[in-house]
Amino acid sequence: MAIKTIYQTLEDRGNPDYVENNGPFPCNRNNAWLGNGYYFWDSFIENAHWWGFEGARFTNGYFICEAIYDFDETICFNLIDNPQHFQLFNNTKKIMLEKGLYVPNQTTVARIIEHIKNTLNVFKYEAIRVYGINSKSFNSSYSNRTIFDKKHNTKYLDSLPAIQICFYSKSSLNLRDYTLIYPPEYTDDYLV
Repeated sequence: MAIKTIYQTLEDRGNPDYVENNGPFPCNRNNAWLGNGYYFWDSFIENAHWWGFEGARFTNGYFICEAIYDFDETICFNLIDNPQHFQLFNNTKKIMLEKGLYVPNQTTVARIIEHIKNTLNVFKYEAIRVYGINSKSFNSSYSNRTIFDKKHNTKYLDSLPAIQICFYSKSSLNLRDYTLIYPPEYTDDYLV
């Protein structure tokens, strides 16, 4: 089992001690990609900065908190590179289509996950992990794309993929060591 580092981006509301002592915090957006939970950027801090600066565009600035978790695919629904998990997702999508519950380009990932949870009774996971392809603009300074072929520059390797993980509780996958790391003036090792 691997231990992974993750980053949560929050709006800077001038309360760093409260954030560090009470985090992580659930996502309150009504369009949360993966449903209700505690959202983090997996592995790459650059994505946490992208979200604070360009994604959510926090006008008062942003905090980044770091944590770690135990990556265990028996309890983490991994829609990045687990074929069985993709198969469950795709089969559910097919069932929903047959029942008239899936409309292409309208039904969301969150809706399919909710259907698996509430209808199929096979979803025993504490978290879900995905790669939000094309989340970041191609021209973003936080994008790190390298083309495969100069004749086809729309085909590329994204070496800073926007991998998100949504934990369904604060203790999912042994989530721990939540620490404020940005901006530096709020950290314990900041020198004046």
